[in-house]
Amino acid sequence: MSLALTDDGSVKLITVSGEIDMSNAHLLTELVEFVCRRPAPVIAVDLSAVRFFGAYGVSALLQAQGIAADARAAVLLRDPAPCVFYVLATTGALGSFRFSRADGHLNPWRHP
Repeated sequence: MSLALTDDGSVKLITVSGEIDMSNAHLLTELVEFVCRRPAPVIAVDLSAVRFFGAYGVSALLQAQGIAADARAAVLLRDPAPCVFYVLATTGALGSFRFSRADGHLNPWRHP
């Protein structure tokens, strides 16, 4: 897995590529925790280049969301790869997240 962090002032963007599995999922959670040390009202996690996403990835995203909520920040999952969307849907976690597209528009995937 590869992680990159960029900041445009209003949104912190974490770009994830590769495989999110048990050996590296904690790195994503740790990066969100680092980002939340400074005021970060919105953290977008771009998941468009993820090739493998397992249960540890779901856990990492749920933990990251909890960390962000404690810091009064919002996490948006941006353009999740099909494997990410599928695993979130089949585990029942899909409704726990808000989604956005690269153009900044929210996707209607969030379930009530």
